[in-house]
Amino acid sequence: MHQTANQAINGKGQSNMELKVFKDTIAAYGGRWETRLELPVETEILIPDYLPAVFKIVKCLMEPVVLQNRVTASRWQVEGYLRCTVYYQSEEPGCRLYRTEQKFAFEKSVELPEGLYAEGPAQLWGEPEYCNCRAVSEHRIDLRGAYILCGAVLLSKECELLTSLADCGIEQRTRELDGLQRIAAEEKTLTAETTLQIPDVGEAVLDIGGNFSLGSATLQTGQASVQGTLQMQVCYQAADSEELEVRQKEIPVQQTVELPGAAEEDTCIAWGKVMACTLTAADVSGEAVLNITWKLHLEVWHRAARTVVADAYSTVCQTQTIQTVCKLLNQTADLGGRTSVVLEDELPDPEVTVKGCFVSLGNAIPVAEENDKEGKFSLQGKGTAHVFCADARGELTCYDKSFTWQPEGSWNGTTADACVCMGASAARVSSSKNGGRLRVELEVETQGMLLQAMACEALCEVELGEEYAEGKDGPALYIYYAQTGERVFDIAKRYHARAKDLVAANRLETDGQVPQDLTTGTACLLIPAAL
Repeated sequence: MHQTANQAINGKGQSNMELKVFKDTIAAYGGRWETRLELPVETEILIPDYLPAVFKIVKCLMEPVVLQNRVTASRWQVEGYLRCTVYYQSEEPGCRLYRTEQKFAFEKSVELPEGLYAEGPAQLWGEPEYCNCRAVSEHRIDLRGAYILCGAVLLSKECELLTSLADCGIEQRTRELDGLQRIAAEEKTLTAETTLQIPDVGEAVLDIGGNFSLGSATLQTGQASVQGTLQMQVCYQAADSEELEVRQKEIPVQQTVELPGAAEEDTCIAWGKVMACTLTAADVSGEAVLNITWKLHLEVWHRAARTVVADAYSTVCQTQTIQTVCKLLNQTADLGGRTSVVLEDELPDPEVTVKGCFVSLGNAIPVAEENDKEGKFSLQGKGTAHVFCADARGELTCYDKSFTWQPEGSWNGTTADACVCMGASAARVSSSKNGGRLRVELEVETQGMLLQAMACEALCEVELGEEYAEGKDGPALYIYYAQTGERVFDIAKRYHARAKDLVAANRLETDGQVPQDLTTGTACLLIPAAL
């Protein structure tokens, strides 16, 4: 906070008093900066000798695994790898599915345009652009494709506002600015371990994945304590079955993360994402060891309230003011919960058998509602259900069904003023067939909150000019016919009067309280001149 002074000039051009001006700088919402990064893939995948030769490629999936995601000063650094997973069939009889994968590293460094950026991880989402996968030989696969990774970085804007004025007959109307500011954001890579029933002879593990379900996130001074559950799923084909089956295991986890600047009264949001899993056979125990690498995302939001000057005038001098718009973030909705998604469609071949389903899921972003003139938006995310089907000859095909999902609710406002802090994962997936019609059911688990920028007007500058020409020779009392809903302050400003004198002359106090904004139903007001 600092203080400046303006001079008020009397009718003869002589300085006779000073206006005391107090200011403060507020970190307001400055919008989001967004970009799209293309992550190209051009690689060969060699099939290990212990796996059968490739007869037919059934499906190739590309998924980014982000190891580093950090905004520092005016640079965004993101690196990790694209996990390229290929499912194929051999010439062996039956609907046996085999899996191989390769990691394709990427590293991007982006110079951000001039501005003030919130340090920490950027918001990420994306989807595959294209994927061409073919078998060059029985043990070699050629893969060419690209993934579009989108990022959004939070901007802040410094607003210098008047907080108080004094002297020179100044009258001021104040207001409270209340908003949330992100004071800390961290992503921490963690590990967990559990045991599972060791795979039987001939059992093929096709995928290991999972999601993090948040139990609680509490703050202490300088740190956060998070409790939750890793819900793991191992997809496999048993030796005597062609169906895709799932084995589940829940792992309770508890973590304490250092977050400098955090306090108990702040708001903490958290979500997690499973990044990688390895299954290692034990020696003699009959169980396998499942090692899990997962990432915990934490954000701390601090509520700040400040008193600023919304309007001002002098009772003795001409007054010129300059207003500015300050946007502050406030929580609009809690986004924690589960969203059910049901997909139905006709199968290309009504005679096929549905064996199982994987789901690729993207985060939800603000999207303006179509044909809505009132200015509303909702949150929408994209996803794809990869359904594995087998025909009568035992040949497997993957049928992709794209879908959109969205948390419940729509909100007034624009997408530019929406700030989504949320993680999402597919918690439950099932697929079935009724006649020639496919049905996929899934639940999307989300954690986080939606914030919106609310615009508030306040004064950033005030200047005083010459004294009013009538000076002390003007009328001592005015009569004004007020309309219900007018501000007492605005009426007093029109006559260069003191608001407290207007209230006292008309006995507007109620239970000893002076009305700050609105008049009562009184039609005729007496307005004493400021002497």
